[in-house]
Amino acid sequence: MKAKLPHLCIAVAGALILSGCSGMELKRTDGITPTGSAFGRALFSEYVAYSRTEFNEGDYENSDVFALRARSVAQGTVLEPEEMATRTLPPATVPELTTARGRLVAALRGGARERAPQDAAKAQVMWECWMEEQEENNSANDIATCRTAFLAALAKIEQTPVAAQAETITVYFDTDKATLNDEARREVARAVARIRALNAKSVVLEGHADRTGSAGHNMSLSQNRVAAVRAAIQQAGVNVQFSESAFGETRPAVPTAEGVRERRNRGVAVKIVP
Repeated sequence: MKAKLPHLCIAVAGALILSGCSGMELKRTDGITPTGSAFGRALFSEYVAYSRTEFNEGDYENSDVFALRARSVAQGTVLEPEEMATRTLPPATVPELTTARGRLVAALRGGARERAPQDAAKAQVMWECWMEEQEENNSANDIATCRTAFLAALAKIEQTPVAAQAETITVYFDTDKATLNDEARREVARAVARIRALNAKSVVLEGHADRTGSAGHNMSLSQNRVAAVRAAIQQAGVNVQFSESAFGETRPAVPTAEGVRERRNRGVAVKIVP
């Protein structure tokens, strides 16, 4: 699981004194007792555990990366999930990873850190594990292990009582289109009215596509549909915080065969959280 990642060591170092990614950062982290929130303490422990895994496998560079992130957390830094730009990823994997990170960030910002700190910390570190393994692209088993652990933790933190109480309005799109037709504009207007009526502070947007194109194209299409709905809501002048996810063809409302046009799978779910 080796990778040449000095740029990552620099990126997470901050004011810490580096050893050049030599595998010594884990030793420097041992013995630190983090303080702060339950999430921060859990995140520190998850980073240390994964740093130790990498060290034991002889991947000292990545061991240093995760040990440094653990120390940043222990010092009180609020670390967002690793940005995709820090890794050189196979192009074919980018759509799925983009959506996965979007879901993770939405869950974390939606209160998962406070509600389920251990699962939220596991999801963040397993996301970064998946990114690392995907960049190296040496072992399908290692990639699958990180991805599976991430998705399991993510499923737990996405199951929120608040989300269950949200009022949902779905905006549907024409085949292979990400522009609002007349019907879609009416549904957006209805969503805006409900946002105002409920005095909502948060809106969750989830984009979908049917199976009439490739998986990659449908992922991009669902992202563009989310962007179109968000822009229309913002243009109406409401002040609301957005959380956004795009699922492409992976979460159909109605399962279909490849190539089947299905209106109910071409929507953006607007979840209005009171």
